[in-house]
Amino acid sequence: MLPWSRSDEADLSGLPPTAIINAEIDPLRSDGEMLAEAMEAAGVEVEQQTFDGVTHEFFGMAPVVPQAEEAQNLAGDALQQAWDQVSQ
Repeated sequence: MLPWSRSDEADLSGLPPTAIINAEIDPLRSDGEMLAEAMEAAGVEVEQQTFDGVTHEFFGMAPVVPQAEEAQNLAGDALQQAWDQVSQ
């Protein structure tokens, strides 16, 4: 196993600010939430949000799932902030 593939053993300090988007009904939800906790404990700026009532594939379903548009906006805002930081 790669040393950075387990957040409970990896040195996550020094990672860039991160946005983690989780669906409530998703087998990977707890992994995303635990990664966010581990990153915060390492001093990384993390914005983590779990969207209630949606499944794993919700992110690409904005025309029919209102939470998807909110998640896409969160991701877009985080990406814009990252671009703004590197372009200064």
